[in-house]
Amino acid sequence: MPGIGPLVKVCGTSVGQKLLMALTGLALCGFLVAHLAGNLLLYAGEQQFNEYAEKLHSLGPVLWGAEVGLLALFFAHIGLALSTAAMSKRARRKSYEEKATKQDNVVMSGGGAANWMLPTGLLIFVFLVLHIADMKFNVRGLEHGEENLYAHVKQVLSNPIAKVVYAIALLGLGVHLTHGVSSAFQTLGISHSRWNKLIRIVCVVFAWAIALGFISLLFFSYGPPATAG
Repeated sequence: MPGIGPLVKVCGTSVGQKLLMALTGLALCGFLVAHLAGNLLLYAGEQQFNEYAEKLHSLGPVLWGAEVGLLALFFAHIGLALSTAAMSKRARRKSYEEKATKQDNVVMSGGGAANWMLPTGLLIFVFLVLHIADMKFNVRGLEHGEENLYAHVKQVLSNPIAKVVYAIALLGLGVHLTHGVSSAFQTLGISHSRWNKLIRIVCVVFAWAIALGFISLLFFSYGPPATAG
């Protein structure tokens, strides 16, 4: 296709991959907002939450397509993170005396951020695998499954070990988003000396609103099933 060559060439560079990583990361943030909004319906009660779940399942192939696309987005984000990290490592080895370029700094700004982005990203990946195994495929063979998703969520999170594992992973998510969202904005050129401090504050508030929103669900005392009796 005409013009596709230069695009592929740019995507093979460190700067191009960082731009793609920023875009995929922000897209995943959009999913987190939607996912949290749906999960907060647990507070509304069993009927409301199960009605929401039924509406999602009624989408059928559309839902499956969205899930496959989301998974592809997640793997692309991880692959880009690993690739850019490897590129940065090779660049440092090749020219150790040179300081990080402006483009390098905006992706993982703040020194310590670079040390935490990859570990927390891998932690989130492991958590995602466990979460899908529990919530979608019910690998533990819990009683309710998809017939009553509200009761199933309650049963999954009634396990103290599950609560601890989920809480640790979600704290990792908060750390990851704290640095990742602001870095993504900077990578995309959304940066100004007058507004950078405010942008960082907004990113921190967003990151921990998402993380603590999910964590709150781990310790919420869900009511008894409405369908009982």
